[in-house]
Amino acid sequence: MNPNDIPQDYAAMEREFQNLSFSEASLSGVDLSGTDFSHANFNGADLSKVNLSGSKLVWADLNRANLNQANLSWVNLFHASLLWANLNEATLSGANLSSARLNHANLKFVKLIETNLTEVDLQGAVLTHADLTRANLFKAILKETDLTDANLDDAILRESNCEGAILRAACLRRVDLEKAQLQETILNEADLTKADLIGADLSHADLTNAILVEVSLELASLLNTDLSGSNLEQASLFNANLEGAVLKRANLRNTDLRHTNFKNTYLEGVDFSGSRVKGALFNDVVGLTEQQKQWLKENGALNICYL
Repeated sequence: MNPNDIPQDYAAMEREFQNLSFSEASLSGVDLSGTDFSHANFNGADLSKVNLSGSKLVWADLNRANLNQANLSWVNLFHASLLWANLNEATLSGANLSSARLNHANLKFVKLIETNLTEVDLQGAVLTHADLTRANLFKAILKETDLTDANLDDAILRESNCEGAILRAACLRRVDLEKAQLQETILNEADLTKADLIGADLSHADLTNAILVEVSLELASLLNTDLSGSNLEQASLFNANLEGAVLKRANLRNTDLRHTNFKNTYLEGVDFSGSRVKGALFNDVVGLTEQQKQWLKENGALNICYL
């Protein structure tokens, strides 16, 4: 089919274009809302500013397609392939992108509010300044994904793989990251207020100056994690593993630190005021004052070493 005929056929109320090839087609600015393009080939097509809202693109090939400023709200992109696609400033709010592949795609300033991204592959994609408020990213692959300044408030990232991702200054308030893989993730200056990180792996992550107020970090792994200057006030680190972590000038006021492992941690300037420390292990730590050591021992902390 000739791609140039699509607008004419659409005007004639044709809405079925499944299994057709529109590779390299130019459909910029065309209104194609409510159309079924399932299994269609749009590889390398120019779909900038196109209106595909409410359309079906199930298993569609959109690799390297230009979807700059496209309207893709409520689109069904289940299992679609968008490798290296340009979705800069596109709107995908309410869309279904479950199991879609967006490796190395450009998603700067994209709107993904309440979007279904379960098991999506976003490895190496760029989502700087993206809005993923209340998006569902259950078991999503976000390895080495750039989410600098992105908004993920109230999003679901449970069991997601975010190894090496960049979430610098991102908004992650009340986000569900339970059992997520966050090894070597950059989260400096991120806001994780009231986030759920139970059982998450944050080994070697950068959480410097992060806001972790009322965060749930029970059973989490923070091996060699940098938490310098972070605010963990009223957080729960019950039975968490912080061996080798750096907590220089961290705020641990009113924090649940029971049975937390602080072995070989750096604790200079840490504020433990009002914290619960019974059963916490402080083997070979560095930076505690003699006064802090006395207070910790009196409140049930273990393995405090005096000079």
